[in-house]
Amino acid sequence: MRRKIDSVLLDNLQEELSNTSGKKWQTYQCILVTPMYGGGVKAGEVDKEMPIRTSSIRGQLRFWWRIACGPKDPEELLKQETAIWGGIGDDGATASQVEIKVQTKPVVENDLVKSNQYNGGIKYVFGSASINGTVGWLKDGYEFTLFVHCDDAVKNDVEEALRWWSSFGGIGGRTRRGFGAVSIENLELINHKHAAFKRADSESPRLIFSSKTYNNASEAWKYASERLFEFRQKPGSGRNNSSGKAGRSFWPEPDTLRRLTGKDANGDHVPKHEAGNIFARAAFGLPITLKLVGKGEPVKTDLKPINNERMASPLILRPYGHDTEWKAVALLLPKWQEALTEELELTPKPKKQKAPLQNWPVDRVTRQKAARAIRPMKDGDNLRADDPENGPDPLSAFLDYFKEGNL
Repeated sequence: MRRKIDSVLLDNLQEELSNTSGKKWQTYQCILVTPMYGGGVKAGEVDKEMPIRTSSIRGQLRFWWRIACGPKDPEELLKQETAIWGGIGDDGATASQVEIKVQTKPVVENDLVKSNQYNGGIKYVFGSASINGTVGWLKDGYEFTLFVHCDDAVKNDVEEALRWWSSFGGIGGRTRRGFGAVSIENLELINHKHAAFKRADSESPRLIFSSKTYNNASEAWKYASERLFEFRQKPGSGRNNSSGKAGRSFWPEPDTLRRLTGKDANGDHVPKHEAGNIFARAAFGLPITLKLVGKGEPVKTDLKPINNERMASPLILRPYGHDTEWKAVALLLPKWQEALTEELELTPKPKKQKAPLQNWPVDRVTRQKAARAIRPMKDGDNLRADDPENGPDPLSAFLDYFKEGNL
């Protein structure tokens, strides 16, 4: 059962805020519609006394403001962002024009759920942190109240950031895979009609909804997670399942690693993937740990960007909607194509690696050849090129796969 925040307490708090500061505060009733991972001072842990932190919300709103309102010019972007949200600029420290307060209730044991109660796609998108199955998440249904005060000059920008956050963002960790998704009561959501999705340039975001409508957010989130699991990893779609158990991957990374290391399970797994020496799934975010099971296979290897520990995924998956009408949504963030050209490195470095590694080929002809060699990309209509000049790519192919699952 959801733990509602007492309305009298809220009225008293709002009156206290107004009387103390003389400012008018806008009130937003918020609810978690998927479980929240982490969010506390300690990474991966829920803070039972302060589960929702104002600093986290401020960071989310800054991020979505850049997506929704930020100018393209980097210098102008920094200038406007600093003026609205505060920070260090050319003229020194600048105070934020946006004040945020949060009203929550302390978390009790019934507000938590163990990660091992989830499986399938949701377990997959949670990733390696679920390995011991004992991580505690804050349950969906947890409610909190957000108070926002800002100058009239930036009110529209702040409201737009709130709309994007409520539509596609979240709180805590792994929000790009749908954890900690937040719904704000009576706030209009962002859709295809928004100007950001009508631009024809290469920096535009891309948005796909499921055609099926669900009566709760959990089912929509499950659909989105399952589609990614199927596309990347699930036996029968992402990897071979001919013998009734998980077999060799339909993706090129394992064979690329075998070629670079010279290890092939003592001849039992001779590299044969025709896509070439690429790491196509790196476009979905890094690092990736490559662990091939079997005697004579390469040792466990980490794939990451050169001179960096991680690359955030440009793909967001989460439920979208209000009340009893929900859809699954897949969103590619602006400049998502940059994830296709990131230079990569392996740790430990293979003896046959002579140059920076590719996640996706540069020229269109080689891209077409690679896409045809990767079964999850070539199934159905996934070779349709939304970008005729650059050809197909793993992220666009996933959007096609996501959409085709609606049939």
